[in-house]
Amino acid sequence: MNNEFATALGDVGREVIKIERDLVHFFYPVVAGITVLVAVIVCDKIESPQLAIPFAIGATLTPLASTREPSPRRTFTYLWALVWISFSVLLASLLSRDALAIAIVGIAVSGLYGFACGLAGRISANARVIGVLSLVFFAIYLGSPQTRLGALESTAMVAFGGFLQIGVLTLLSLRREPLSTWAISAVSPSALQRLRDGLSWHESYVRHALRLGAAMATGTALALFLAHTFSWPHQYWLPMTIAWILLPDAYATTTKTASRIAGTFLGVGFIAVVVGVILGAEPSLRQSAVIAGFGAFLMLAFIFANYTATTTGITIFAMTIFTLVDDPLNSTLPYRLALTVMAGAIALTFAQFWRDESVPTQV
Repeated sequence: MNNEFATALGDVGREVIKIERDLVHFFYPVVAGITVLVAVIVCDKIESPQLAIPFAIGATLTPLASTREPSPRRTFTYLWALVWISFSVLLASLLSRDALAIAIVGIAVSGLYGFACGLAGRISANARVIGVLSLVFFAIYLGSPQTRLGALESTAMVAFGGFLQIGVLTLLSLRREPLSTWAISAVSPSALQRLRDGLSWHESYVRHALRLGAAMATGTALALFLAHTFSWPHQYWLPMTIAWILLPDAYATTTKTASRIAGTFLGVGFIAVVVGVILGAEPSLRQSAVIAGFGAFLMLAFIFANYTATTTGITIFAMTIFTLVDDPLNSTLPYRLALTVMAGAIALTFAQFWRDESVPTQV
């Protein structure tokens, strides 16, 4: 038994550090990083740094929806993802209130939305990614630090950032994929038909959707409890992490959780060194822009090659971007680590419920 556990642990460790070099991308990630940098500087010039947060989040995370499809389907996937991302931001922003009744509704909606986003994976691989991104945005805006922006303003800026980034990436792709090569092919069966065909209690994505919904409700409730009882900052971090790492099978969830925890520690360590050693103080707005841009680049460059590196980039980006509204950076590092570990524990626990026995549990 000990030998089996050691072997399984070694397998997970190798997955955490393995880099698929052929899948590392640089061009588009550099563009995304520069977009974030420019957006923050422009918003600073017009004395509205709070506008840079939703813009940068939309511009950075929307391209995660699809990067390996040919045009124009890739662009259509980006746009469809942006529609659901914008809806998620609007819904979460409307529910992001301190009142107890609204908080309870937020927990229930988080569970239902988690179920819906998990079920989307039955449609296609792209739909699964869009579901994850939608749930991530919902978690962020349900429990993110308060800014002076309202629900409509936040939604509009996320949509604007995503749309501008889609436009830039599409225009840049024309040098490799000119309009003369574009072709639109029908997808059969339809998304709705594929979803209907998969509505069975024995279908793996139905089981996954139920697990994800329950885990999101649990994570949101725990995050709210910690925030209101012990004044823990960044309550969004816990359910957001669950949305990223809870997958349809237990082994994939285990490796994703291990990579997430490792990447978060690396990202937090990077921030601690930059802020505590190199800068010696909280970063200025332009320094935050550079650090956030680097995080965006790292996240997108390794998204298909190594999730640990991607998580390191996500951590650097997410931690830095909220400093634009005077959110403290260095003092919140321990909370990020603790919330990541809690999210991992919740994800691993729910991954064991109603498992698909055709996928053996390695750890």
